[in-house]
Amino acid sequence: MDGTPMGPAGRRTAMGSRAAVVDTVPREARPYQGQRAGIVSRTLANAVDLGVILLVQAGAYVGRALLGYLQRGSRFHLTSASPGTALLTWTVVAFLYFTISWTSTGRTFGDHLLGLRVVNRHGERMRLIPSAIRAAFCTVFIAGLAWCAVSRTNRSVQDIVLRTSVIYDWDPRPLR
Repeated sequence: MDGTPMGPAGRRTAMGSRAAVVDTVPREARPYQGQRAGIVSRTLANAVDLGVILLVQAGAYVGRALLGYLQRGSRFHLTSASPGTALLTWTVVAFLYFTISWTSTGRTFGDHLLGLRVVNRHGERMRLIPSAIRAAFCTVFIAGLAWCAVSRTNRSVQDIVLRTSVIYDWDPRPLR
Protein backbone atom coordinates (compact mmCIF):
# COMPACT_ATOMS: atom_id res chain seq x y z
CA MET A 1 0.00 0.00 0.00
CA ASP A 2 1.29 3.41 -0.91
CA GLY A 3 -0.87 5.39 1.50
CA THR A 4 -3.31 6.58 -1.16
CA PRO A 5 -6.82 6.85 0.33
CA MET A 6 -9.27 4.18 -0.74
CA GLY A 7 -12.46 5.27 -2.44
CA PRO A 8 -15.74 3.43 -3.08
CA ALA A 9 -15.36 -0.30 -3.63
CA GLY A 10 -11.77 -0.15 -2.46
CA ARG A 11 -10.59 1.95 -5.41
CA ARG A 12 -7.69 4.31 -5.02
CA THR A 13 -8.44 8.00 -5.18
CA ALA A 14 -6.14 10.85 -6.06
CA MET A 15 -7.51 12.99 -3.23
CA GLY A 16 -5.30 13.93 -0.31
CA SER A 17 -5.98 12.96 3.28
CA ARG A 18 -7.72 16.30 4.02
CA ALA A 19 -10.10 16.13 1.05
CA ALA A 20 -13.40 14.43 1.65
CA VAL A 21 -13.95 11.33 -0.42
CA VAL A 22 -17.24 11.69 -2.24
CA ASP A 23 -19.02 8.36 -2.17
CA THR A 24 -21.06 7.76 -5.30
CA VAL A 25 -22.78 4.73 -3.83
CA PRO A 26 -26.20 5.40 -2.26
CA ARG A 27 -26.24 4.79 1.49
CA GLU A 28 -28.82 2.01 1.18
CA ALA A 29 -26.65 0.18 -1.37
CA ARG A 30 -23.33 0.41 0.49
CA PRO A 31 -23.69 -2.92 2.35
CA TYR A 32 -24.12 -4.68 -1.02
CA GLN A 33 -21.29 -2.89 -2.87
CA GLY A 34 -18.82 -5.52 -4.06
CA GLN A 35 -21.11 -8.46 -3.15
CA ARG A 36 -22.10 -11.02 -5.78
CA ALA A 37 -25.38 -10.19 -7.50
CA GLY A 38 -28.36 -12.53 -7.22
CA ILE A 39 -30.59 -14.10 -9.82
CA VAL A 40 -33.18 -11.30 -9.91
CA SER A 41 -30.69 -8.51 -10.62
CA ARG A 42 -28.85 -10.61 -13.17
CA THR A 43 -32.05 -11.67 -14.91
CA LEU A 44 -33.29 -8.08 -15.19
CA ALA A 45 -29.91 -6.95 -16.56
CA ASN A 46 -29.94 -9.81 -19.06
CA ALA A 47 -33.47 -8.89 -20.16
CA VAL A 48 -32.30 -5.34 -20.89
CA ASP A 49 -29.28 -6.72 -22.75
CA LEU A 50 -31.52 -9.01 -24.79
CA GLY A 51 -33.51 -5.95 -25.83
CA VAL A 52 -30.32 -4.11 -26.83
CA ILE A 53 -29.11 -7.10 -28.85
CA LEU A 54 -32.46 -7.46 -30.61
CA LEU A 55 -32.50 -3.73 -31.43
CA VAL A 56 -29.01 -3.96 -32.93
CA GLN A 57 -30.02 -7.05 -34.88
CA ALA A 58 -33.18 -5.33 -36.17
CA GLY A 59 -31.14 -2.27 -37.12
CA ALA A 60 -28.70 -4.44 -39.05
CA TYR A 61 -31.61 -6.13 -40.81
CA VAL A 62 -33.20 -2.83 -41.84
CA GLY A 63 -29.78 -1.47 -42.83
CA ARG A 64 -29.21 -4.46 -45.08
CA ALA A 65 -32.61 -3.92 -46.73
CA LEU A 66 -31.83 -0.22 -47.19
CA LEU A 67 -28.47 -1.03 -48.74
CA GLY A 68 -30.21 -3.41 -51.16
CA TYR A 69 -32.65 -0.66 -52.06
CA LEU A 70 -29.84 1.80 -52.74
CA GLN A 71 -27.93 -0.72 -54.88
CA ARG A 72 -30.90 -1.97 -56.95
CA GLY A 73 -32.96 1.19 -57.03
CA SER A 74 -36.16 -0.81 -56.86
CA ARG A 75 -38.88 -0.60 -54.25
CA PHE A 76 -37.84 -0.83 -50.62
CA HIS A 77 -38.99 -4.08 -49.04
CA LEU A 78 -37.99 -6.25 -46.14
CA THR A 79 -37.30 -9.85 -46.99
CA SER A 80 -37.66 -12.55 -44.40
CA ALA A 81 -34.49 -13.99 -42.93
CA SER A 82 -34.20 -17.71 -42.34
CA PRO A 83 -34.25 -18.86 -38.71
CA GLY A 84 -30.67 -20.06 -39.08
CA THR A 85 -29.51 -16.66 -40.33
CA ALA A 86 -31.39 -14.88 -37.55
CA LEU A 87 -29.85 -17.16 -34.90
CA LEU A 88 -26.35 -16.74 -36.34
CA THR A 89 -26.76 -12.97 -36.42
CA TRP A 90 -28.05 -12.93 -32.83
CA THR A 91 -25.09 -15.06 -31.70
CA VAL A 92 -22.51 -12.82 -33.39
CA VAL A 93 -24.12 -9.60 -32.12
CA ALA A 94 -24.42 -10.98 -28.56
CA PHE A 95 -20.83 -12.23 -28.58
CA LEU A 96 -19.46 -8.88 -29.77
CA TYR A 97 -21.71 -6.89 -27.42
CA PHE A 98 -20.66 -8.88 -24.34
CA THR A 99 -16.98 -9.03 -25.26
CA ILE A 100 -16.67 -5.30 -25.93
CA SER A 101 -18.72 -4.34 -22.87
CA TRP A 102 -16.88 -6.56 -20.41
CA THR A 103 -13.46 -5.63 -21.80
CA SER A 104 -14.05 -1.88 -21.84
CA THR A 105 -16.03 -1.10 -18.67
CA GLY A 106 -16.86 -4.48 -17.17
CA ARG A 107 -20.56 -3.92 -17.68
CA THR A 108 -23.19 -4.09 -20.36
CA PHE A 109 -25.97 -1.54 -20.64
CA GLY A 110 -28.23 -3.79 -18.54
CA ASP A 111 -25.48 -4.18 -15.95
CA HIS A 112 -25.04 -0.41 -15.86
CA LEU A 113 -28.76 0.17 -15.25
CA LEU A 114 -28.82 -2.34 -12.39
CA GLY A 115 -25.45 -1.45 -10.85
CA LEU A 116 -23.68 -4.67 -11.78
CA ARG A 117 -20.18 -5.35 -13.05
CA VAL A 118 -18.38 -8.49 -14.26
CA VAL A 119 -14.95 -8.94 -12.69
CA ASN A 120 -12.20 -11.54 -12.80
CA ARG A 121 -11.10 -13.61 -9.81
CA HIS A 122 -9.03 -10.69 -8.49
CA GLY A 123 -11.98 -8.27 -8.63
CA GLU A 124 -10.50 -6.47 -11.63
CA ARG A 125 -11.83 -5.63 -15.08
CA MET A 126 -11.56 -8.54 -17.47
CA ARG A 127 -9.11 -8.52 -20.35
CA LEU A 128 -10.04 -9.22 -23.99
CA ILE A 129 -9.45 -12.99 -24.22
CA PRO A 130 -11.21 -13.92 -20.94
CA SER A 131 -14.07 -11.58 -21.89
CA ALA A 132 -14.39 -13.26 -25.28
CA ILE A 133 -14.35 -16.73 -23.72
CA ARG A 134 -17.02 -15.71 -21.18
CA ALA A 135 -19.09 -14.07 -23.94
CA ALA A 136 -18.94 -17.25 -26.04
CA PHE A 137 -19.82 -19.39 -23.02
CA CYS A 138 -22.76 -17.13 -22.06
CA THR A 139 -24.02 -16.93 -25.65
CA VAL A 140 -23.85 -20.65 -26.39
CA PHE A 141 -24.73 -22.06 -22.96
CA ILE A 142 -27.43 -19.65 -21.78
CA ALA A 143 -28.89 -22.20 -19.34
CA GLY A 144 -25.67 -22.01 -17.29
CA LEU A 145 -26.69 -18.56 -16.11
CA ALA A 146 -29.62 -20.06 -14.19
CA TRP A 147 -27.23 -21.91 -11.86
CA CYS A 148 -26.81 -18.75 -9.77
CA ALA A 149 -30.43 -19.25 -8.64
CA VAL A 150 -29.42 -22.37 -6.69
CA SER A 151 -25.79 -21.50 -5.98
CA ARG A 152 -25.15 -20.36 -2.41
CA THR A 153 -22.43 -18.06 -3.76
CA ASN A 154 -24.63 -16.55 -6.53
CA ARG A 155 -22.38 -17.84 -9.30
CA SER A 156 -23.41 -19.16 -12.70
CA VAL A 157 -21.76 -22.15 -14.35
CA GLN A 158 -19.79 -19.65 -16.44
CA ASP A 159 -18.61 -17.87 -13.28
CA ILE A 160 -17.52 -21.12 -11.66
CA VAL A 161 -15.64 -22.45 -14.69
CA LEU A 162 -14.01 -19.13 -15.65
CA ARG A 163 -13.57 -17.83 -12.07
CA THR A 164 -15.49 -14.61 -12.68
CA SER A 165 -18.13 -12.86 -10.63
CA VAL A 166 -21.00 -10.49 -11.26
CA ILE A 167 -20.93 -8.00 -8.41
CA TYR A 168 -22.94 -4.99 -7.31
CA ASP A 169 -20.92 -1.93 -8.26
CA TRP A 170 -22.72 1.39 -8.52
CA ASP A 171 -19.56 3.40 -9.14
CA PRO A 172 -19.84 4.76 -12.70
CA ARG A 173 -16.08 4.77 -13.26
CA PRO A 174 -14.63 1.72 -15.02
CA LEU A 175 -12.17 -0.48 -13.17
CA ARG A 176 -8.54 -0.33 -14.21
